Amino acid sequence: MKTVLVGINAKYIHPSIALYQLKANTSYEVKVLEFTIKESIDKIYHAIIGENPGLIGFSCYLWNITLVTKLTRLFKTYHPHIKILLGGPEVSYDAEYFLNETKADFLIRGEGEVAFDRLLKVLNEEINEPVLASVPSLSFIRDGKLIATPMVLADLNKIKIAPLTVTDYQKRILYLESSRGCPFNCSYCLSSAEKRVRFFPLEDVVNIIRNAIEARVPVVKFLDRTFNINKKYFLTILKLIESENIESVFQFEIVADLLDKEVIGYLLTVKQRFIRFEIGIQSTNDRVNAAVNRRQDMQLLKKNILALRQNSNIELHLDLIVGLPFETKESAIFSFDEVISWRPTELQLGFLKFLRGTRMLDLVDEFGYKYHKIPPYEIIRNNLLSENDLSEIKKVEFVLNKIYNSKWFPKTLDFLFLNRLIASWYRFFLAFYGYLQDQKFSFSSYQRDTLYSLFANFLSETLPGYSEKLTFLVIQDYLDKAKTRPKKWWKDFKIIEKHELLPLVEDKIKPFTKEDFYRNGLIVTSEKEIYICFFKNFTATSFLIPLH
Repeated sequence: MKTVLVGINAKYIHPSIALYQLKANTSYEVKVLEFTIKESIDKIYHAIIGENPGLIGFSCYLWNITLVTKLTRLFKTYHPHIKILLGGPEVSYDAEYFLNETKADFLIRGEGEVAFDRLLKVLNEEINEPVLASVPSLSFIRDGKLIATPMVLADLNKIKIAPLTVTDYQKRILYLESSRGCPFNCSYCLSSAEKRVRFFPLEDVVNIIRNAIEARVPVVKFLDRTFNINKKYFLTILKLIESENIESVFQFEIVADLLDKEVIGYLLTVKQRFIRFEIGIQSTNDRVNAAVNRRQDMQLLKKNILALRQNSNIELHLDLIVGLPFETKESAIFSFDEVISWRPTELQLGFLKFLRGTRMLDLVDEFGYKYHKIPPYEIIRNNLLSENDLSEIKKVEFVLNKIYNSKWFPKTLDFLFLNRLIASWYRFFLAFYGYLQDQKFSFSSYQRDTLYSLFANFLSETLPGYSEKLTFLVIQDYLDKAKTRPKKWWKDFKIIEKHELLPLVEDKIKPFTKEDFYRNGLIVTSEKEIYICFFKNFTATSFLIPLH
């Protein structure tokens, strides 16, 4: 019997690690097919049926469950003999509902390697159906009743880590695991369902890391929920990567207040830009965090993050969640302004989701939550945050992503932060959103130069005493991000002919020549400085030169 495992990913760059794990841990024939949610249901259906499968397995997440449901119904309508298997976090905690909704034959709850292999043994060897009860973590419906076998957590010493069988990792993120489970108990997170942390053999993890380094995979992201829970394991892997890495970037989710002086001391010595840490802050309000069983030492967390900020080779991605119990708009604003003041590489402003299997569902009535009953199950309002409040915060999220997280304005933002010109970044971003609305800005479709131009104008109006300086910096950021000579949207501060400038700059723009200066150089002159940007081979190279 041929088995086809199907992953319908949010984006092409995100491969389905779960499917490759299942394939690596069975001896039966398995074909993996991957698609994205943007592909048509007709294309996906015909690609799968073209494999002539006897069993189709779907990896189910909140972003693809609607499409998966439509597909399973099609298969059961036109090919009822094909067996359908579901798995993944979206279906694991409400098996009966999804078995009925999708018409699937089987559903594996939680981890799937052991259950999947045993199920294939039963189906391929045509063992009597009662033997299905020996397959762990399996749910199915018989005679209108749900049958659910006991869940089993695998011994990770016996689970193989999937090899790098995907050939296009140069264009995709490689997801790896070194452990499963989480020691913490946060109410909004599925990882809290398993409080015990289990580790893959360090030797196996080291080998797959070396394979990724040799393959020059651009981005490797570990799925471990608390990568630094085991200090020895954590440092061993980091030091291995530092000593052998060529050009890959490794992303880890860590708990910042678990970092001690030894670990921080080591991290401050890292000279290569290969580390990207994702750190969940969620809220700076202790009462809010306590309400969802989240324990963190905010003072130590802030201290450690600011310490890591001293090493520019380490990227810090910090997360906030809007909508947790006891969070008011004022509290959310305080958290936002506090965390962005730490100058993370990226700040993600997320909105609370009511995921199946999490304890947030038990708090709905107590805190007056209303949330969308379809994916992604996001908060609509609660007893402290109105829909208008959340709508306002989403406006700030838009500007945060376009101005801060985009990295389109590094010089401008550095100046604003270093000179403490913004009292509240939340209110600053909200004001800019309002300015964009007043200017009839097209939020869904716009040109890059339009955003730069409007931001420069907004800064001039908001901070008139720094108007020329800030506009000059926005222009520099605009030119630095261009690959070819871009459209000009600004008025010149001061016009000086190129032949007059050449004697002042000729010895300062090497290796560019006089010919480059006249042919490829774009010049912006302020009262005190000259900014020269050369566009050659789809790369911008710039020089800032004092005018006097």
